[in-house]
Amino acid sequence: MTGAGAVVALVVLEWTVGWMGAAAWTQTWAVVRRGHFRILGWGAIALAALSLVTLRAAGGDAGTPVALAAGLLVAAVLYLLAQYTRTDVPGAVIGVAAALIGVVALWSAGDLLPGWSWAASVPQLLAGAALLGGVTNGMLLGHWYLNQPGLKPWALARLTLLTLAAVGASGALGLAAAGKLSTAETSGAVLGLPGFGDSFALAFFLIWLALIVFTGVIVWMARRCVTIRSIQSATGLFYVALLTAGVAEFLVRYLMVNAA
Repeated sequence: MTGAGAVVALVVLEWTVGWMGAAAWTQTWAVVRRGHFRILGWGAIALAALSLVTLRAAGGDAGTPVALAAGLLVAAVLYLLAQYTRTDVPGAVIGVAAALIGVVALWSAGDLLPGWSWAASVPQLLAGAALLGGVTNGMLLGHWYLNQPGLKPWALARLTLLTLAAVGASGALGLAAAGKLSTAETSGAVLGLPGFGDSFALAFFLIWLALIVFTGVIVWMARRCVTIRSIQSATGLFYVALLTAGVAEFLVRYLMVNAA
């Protein structure tokens, strides 16, 4: 898997896996009404479909990840249908199964990256999935408090903890691979404009690092808002965290795909 298509495919697959995993974990608490998970189910279907399309467009040897992405799409549809049953159990079980399919898909995709072993690539992809899943589910659950006023703040607090852990894992794993990421081939990164040099890998790596740190600060602020029951303030901060985490993931996957 190489090129811009691989970057998009990896990030979308990460986002799908993180979305499903965090949704399934949240549903195991049995405190959030299923209307919330119906919304998440529709979003998971859209992301899984996009993941399938982008992986197919990436081409190369991505046959196995494509097949797994198709399975992930089927699981996302089943997850949505499970939200119309009488209990949370079917949705939670199917959600966990979907997330596991996604983990295998990430494993398979990471194993196709030139110059990376699965042991070096897969943990980074999983940490990125947890990060994107945490910020997305945190933002959406924050909104759901408007529909379920009696929902306790600890539910959103758990998602802030997940996101903070993912930020820490992403940062640590990225720093561990700094030697490769900061020396990636980035020719044409400034649209071929003259006078900018040939490599921007180090600059991109430092920008990624700054975004990861900033995301961690924002999520910590959101957690502080949850402790004082200012749920909507925390939700607004999750919007910012989603933006910075998303840009950070695209940057670091761009460096990973282009690292020798």
